[in-house]
Amino acid sequence: MYQLKIDLINALIEVTLQGVVRTEEAQAYAADYKKALGSLYGRRIRVLVDFRGFSIASEEATELLRDIAATSTAMGVIRAAELVQSDLAALQASRIAREAGTAQLVRVFKDEAAARSWLFGDRPTP
Repeated sequence: MYQLKIDLINALIEVTLQGVVRTEEAQAYAADYKKALGSLYGRRIRVLVDFRGFSIASEEATELLRDIAATSTAMGVIRAAELVQSDLAALQASRIAREAGTAQLVRVFKDEAAARSWLFGDRPTP
């Protein structure tokens, strides 16, 4: 299962992935995610992905996540924070980012407040 929210004011896409995502659902998520990116195109987009309740079910789903990451860069994503709950999940998320060629814009966190702080850390303070 997945949920996707768009914050138009902050150009932020928030994604929550839970349970086992099968190939068909991963394809639906990819289409919705690309639509969300399109709605923010031309802006400095940030993405927060919550993987804490997620289990990758298939190699096809993993491949789709790599493709989504590559699309993110092309569509204007400048930072992506990924929330995980274990060190093993952090290693897997980092590996997917490296394989997708997006490691320079992805950071993996266990703490949501730290992830949000990093996402918006390049903004000037008033």
